[in-house]
Amino acid sequence: MPSYLVVGSSRGIGLEFVRQLAQNADNTVFATARNKQTATHLNAFIGAHPHGNVHVLEVDIADFRTLRNAAADAAKITNGTLDVLIHNAARLDGQNVLRTLLDYPSEEELHNEFMEAFEVNTLGGIHAVNAFLPLLRSGTNKKIIFMGGDAIRHDFIFKTQFTEMSCLSITKFGQKMTALKYAVQLKDEGFTVVTVSPGWVDTSATNVSAGARE
Repeated sequence: MPSYLVVGSSRGIGLEFVRQLAQNADNTVFATARNKQTATHLNAFIGAHPHGNVHVLEVDIADFRTLRNAAADAAKITNGTLDVLIHNAARLDGQNVLRTLLDYPSEEELHNEFMEAFEVNTLGGIHAVNAFLPLLRSGTNKKIIFMGGDAIRHDFIFKTQFTEMSCLSITKFGQKMTALKYAVQLKDEGFTVVTVSPGWVDTSATNVSAGARE
């Protein structure tokens, strides 16, 4: 019975991963949410889902202790194994998302924005993998997938002269390097670690403005 963990799945892309994976009744699917009670979209799906193979883990990606607790909870359900980790969690501040490095009204605001984003977009992936690595090592597929995007691609930025989304681009690029480091370190154990880009997906997180979509 394959097991999947989707980190950051209360809505949007993460929830769609959960929905599609859960269609196979043989899959065990773990979804994470900061608060089980307020994860409206996730709860609505689970309530209407017939297979009962989705388990919600309460995780605040900025708090590594919640990831450690979630891994312990998942281990009880799968007998200590996990096949695939999909890391979809990200911090995207709609108010500041389109700012360039020169658009912040103060250095203090720039500093605070970047530090908060780094904690989620870069460190969050590291803490997630480290917490669930013992389960993944005991699993069969041994796959770790980080969700990236065009905003961290060199060719896209040079071609389009894309200076916006500076905070997201820089902190998510740290996640791309995280994936590379894990890929090299874990390859002899049979792991596959990649970063994938879904392109521009119409979710609440990307609904910043018509100009941004264009």
